[in-house]
Amino acid sequence: MAAVAFGFRSGRTVLHALDARVKLAALVFVSLAGLYAGLPALGLAFLVAFCLLALGRCSPLRCILGMKWYLVLLACVLIARTLTTPGDLIFELPWLPATRQGVHAGLLAAGRLLVIALLGLLVTFTTRPSDIRAAVEWLLRPIPFIPHRQAATMIGLLVRFIPVILSQSAEQQEALRARSIENCRNPLRRTTALAMPLLRRTCVTADRLASAMEARCYGAERTIPCRPVTAREWSALVVVVGFCALMLGIS
Repeated sequence: MAAVAFGFRSGRTVLHALDARVKLAALVFVSLAGLYAGLPALGLAFLVAFCLLALGRCSPLRCILGMKWYLVLLACVLIARTLTTPGDLIFELPWLPATRQGVHAGLLAAGRLLVIALLGLLVTFTTRPSDIRAAVEWLLRPIPFIPHRQAATMIGLLVRFIPVILSQSAEQQEALRARSIENCRNPLRRTTALAMPLLRRTCVTADRLASAMEARCYGAERTIPCRPVTAREWSALVVVVGFCALMLGIS
C-alpha cells in the first residue's frame, strides 16, 4: 500500500494536467510559508492538502496508512519537543517535564512536516518521474556552479526508486510473517531480519539499474524538452501565492 501511495498513477484530473514546474514551485512556496505559519494556518493547509489528494484521485486514507512510520517519527518529534522545551508545566510531576510551550512547539514542527509530506505525495502521485526530472533540470539551469543535469537525473532516479524499495519492504515483511518472525520477542532480531535482507536487495537492485543504464549508454547530457507554461499554469501559481499569503496572514 505504501508503494502505491508513493508512486505515480496516471489520470486525467486537473492536477495531472498541470506542468511539473508549477507543481514543484507551488510545493516550495507552501513549504516556505509553512515555516512561518501558526497552528490555524497549518490546519487550513492540512485540509487543503486532503482536498487536493481527493481531487487527484489519491485516497487520503491510503496516504495516511502508507505514511504510518512517518507518523511514528512525527509522534517522536512531538514528544521530544514537549519534554525538552522549557515553560509552564502541564503535570506537577518531576519525571514528566511536559510543558504547554513544548506541546505548541511540537505541534508546529509535526504539522509543518506532515503538510509538506502530504503535498510531496501529491506531486509524486500526479507527476511522471520524467516530468519531474525535466522540471528540476529547468529550474536549476539558471543557478551557477550546480550541475543541473546530474542533479535532475539523481532526483528522477530517486523518485522512481522509492516505490521499488517500499515494494521490496512489503514483500520482505510478508516473508517474515510467513516464517513467524514477528512472534519473536527480541526486537533487535526482528529489526535485523527485516533490515539486512532489505538492504541487500536494495543494493542489488541499484547495481542492476546502474548496469542497465550503462549498457544503454545512458548519460546526464540527455535532455527532455519542457512545454511552454500556459495561462492555466500561471493562474494556478497565482492561486498558490495567494494561499501562501493567506497562511501568513492568519498566523
